[in-house]
Amino acid sequence: MDNLTLDLSRHCVETEIKKRYNLAISEYFRAKSGRDQLEKIIDLTQQALQTLDFNHLRSRYAPLAGQTDAEVELLREQDSLSILIDGRPVELS
Repeated sequence: MDNLTLDLSRHCVETEIKKRYNLAISEYFRAKSGRDQLEKIIDLTQQALQTLDFNHLRSRYAPLAGQTDAEVELLREQDSLSILIDGRPVELS
């Protein structure tokens, strides 16, 4: 299982995932070690950016719109994505 804790205190879920994706890509090309973990982050965030309906998620779950202290995690288990808000799963479709 891959997981990534998201900081949505300043911006929405889509912006945070894009930020984490771009950061991981940038670090990947500079890294001399630790590329395995960066590859997992790149793959996880890329899958999320390609498959999730962010407009739907932001409108249905207020914490995903940002400006929240809620604990938000992006998870993948066997190619299936999920998002948890304070430990509770959200419906992605």
